[in-house]
Amino acid sequence: MTLSPLALLREWPARTDGAALREFVFIGSRIDLPALERHVLPTAQEMGAAVTVLGAAAPGAEPAALSRSGRTLALIETTDPDPLPELTLLVGEAHVVAAFGGGAPAARTRPWTVLSGGPEGVPWALADLGAWLRLIALAPSVPAPMAERLSQVAELVEDLLLTEPVESRVRVLHDGEDSLLTQLPRGSVDELCLYAPLRGADAPTLHALARHLSPERVVLALPGDWPEEDTEQALRTLTEAGMTAEARVVPDGHPPHGGLLEWQDSEGRHALTLGSHLNTLTRTGQGTLTALVPATAPPEPAPREEDHPAGVLARSGDPGWTVEFDSGLYRVHGSFTNPVPVAARVVELLDGECEGPVLVHAQGPKAWALLVWSRPMMLLASAPRGSAWRLYRVDPPATPASRLGGEGLSQVGLVRTSAPLHRAPHRDIGAFLHTLGTDHITLLENVGFLDKPL
Repeated sequence: MTLSPLALLREWPARTDGAALREFVFIGSRIDLPALERHVLPTAQEMGAAVTVLGAAAPGAEPAALSRSGRTLALIETTDPDPLPELTLLVGEAHVVAAFGGGAPAARTRPWTVLSGGPEGVPWALADLGAWLRLIALAPSVPAPMAERLSQVAELVEDLLLTEPVESRVRVLHDGEDSLLTQLPRGSVDELCLYAPLRGADAPTLHALARHLSPERVVLALPGDWPEEDTEQALRTLTEAGMTAEARVVPDGHPPHGGLLEWQDSEGRHALTLGSHLNTLTRTGQGTLTALVPATAPPEPAPREEDHPAGVLARSGDPGWTVEFDSGLYRVHGSFTNPVPVAARVVELLDGECEGPVLVHAQGPKAWALLVWSRPMMLLASAPRGSAWRLYRVDPPATPASRLGGEGLSQVGLVRTSAPLHRAPHRDIGAFLHTLGTDHITLLENVGFLDKPL
């Protein structure tokens, strides 16, 4: 999912039902320290957390370190262009959230793979995260105060594991003793998907990857605006390594895990959140950290705008509205003061044009509404008006627009109300979202609610 460290902090109360935050750790090669100081670190400290930031010093710059009560920062000297993986870690008394970053560090929006645990269970995979933190603490370039903090955080994570460990389909991998490649299941696999750009795709790495996975089919996944000459060069690189690949355009927002490779085998589809360079697959002892996660195949590219349901909506809706389709969510912007009936009208216009559920986010100058429609159930979230989750059942002949088209929020067909938005919703609402393959955190992040002050 596309998140930010600030969003992870904002949604901590919702994930943990208001539990206290003890530790906030941010690690990465290219850290925008001024931005962290302005927005992220003050938020973490206001929540009562000790903050720990570990990054790489800029080329030619001197290492730097700062340590005082509740605040430990270090920029260490490195020779590798991407020496540190991206990790955001939040730890409380009974909860933990670990977000593994991937993709291009300079990108405006970054995909993160989130692994969390709490009183109901802590994934065993986090044991390897604790082990990696201890390995990094032993690196000669890491100052003693930073090493001590990383070891303390590792101990907290390991203590949480002792409370209620559970198995999960996610694995955390690092190269402390063995290369990442040797820790992956050996092929043969049905499909290997490599995402452009092929950073660090040298011939030895590609040969080793092909031997290990033995793919029957290789796909080079490309963004829609990828230059043709770069595509041809990448295909030549793969051919020279013994991989005949098919180029395939994928929609914006993919891969959602930010990694460089996926593969499909008899047990499903898997992805490695390796966002730096492919050649880290074969190295050992370089501090690489990644998550092996379940994945879904990228969808086909979106149709042309004039053929897309959003195009139908643009011709049918109010001339003052603008409509966008973004990763399964229809975004409607306009000068309307009440976004709820707008969202309901849009859902009704799209009903029948779309297969599956319809998600609409209507954003006005001062208010927004999110409507999730999966016949016959309808979920509404809105703010600042009626700041709550409202789950309705809408049976014919009623429609979303007839139910929510007025000025007030209808009580007819209301199954459940759950407030406030920043808290975890009632289990009935969570169960409804689970049937759609999403959750309240993802939805609130998509509408920008988690980036706003509570």
